[in-house]
Amino acid sequence: MMTFYFICLLIGLVFSVLSFIFSGGFEASVDADVGTGLDVDADGDIAGGDAGVGDVHFPLFSPVVIATFVAAFGAGGIIGMKVFAMVPAMSLLVAMGFGLGIGLLAGFVVMKIYKHLQSNAITTAQSLVGSLAEVIEPIPAESVGEILFSGKSQRMSGPARSEEKKDIKRHAMVTITKVVGGLYIVREHIDEKLRDAQAEESKPEKETNTNPMV
Repeated sequence: MMTFYFICLLIGLVFSVLSFIFSGGFEASVDADVGTGLDVDADGDIAGGDAGVGDVHFPLFSPVVIATFVAAFGAGGIIGMKVFAMVPAMSLLVAMGFGLGIGLLAGFVVMKIYKHLQSNAITTAQSLVGSLAEVIEPIPAESVGEILFSGKSQRMSGPARSEEKKDIKRHAMVTITKVVGGLYIVREHIDEKLRDAQAEESKPEKETNTNPMV
């Protein structure tokens, strides 16, 4: 029985570390609708996030919590047999209690950490509303383009849609009016509108000047 407890302890510890690393630090532990959407691309830009508020659920069956339970189960069994000299049947009860207690505690800690991180993500996304951005991929009237803007310390990029349902050309300046589900809703900046209006007004004059004299 002691060998079994040692195996549980070892497997639990190894799996806890691996699941934490490969899940991106509790990423698989929480089911929530709030996403930071901060994906670093090859140019060092960060694709920005989601300002929607979701529900953070208790991560009872997440990989990290399960691995913690297994490790604590093994540790509890070893303590029961080595420290308190219990028979295998009694040590099993101690192991189960120890595993459940530590596992639930780990789940609570995971939930609190992830809730804090997502609260920061919401604040960051909301703070972008009203910021200026440059269109780096044209935004069609009924589709999605891409914008580039300045974050706190880095240049950030993300998918964008026109609030006014109109085409916005590349390199135009826009204002971020809303962040929804990782998508930036933008409105063409007033300077761009004035520039477009002036360009439209100058077209008839150019056409008149190019007409051959009769």
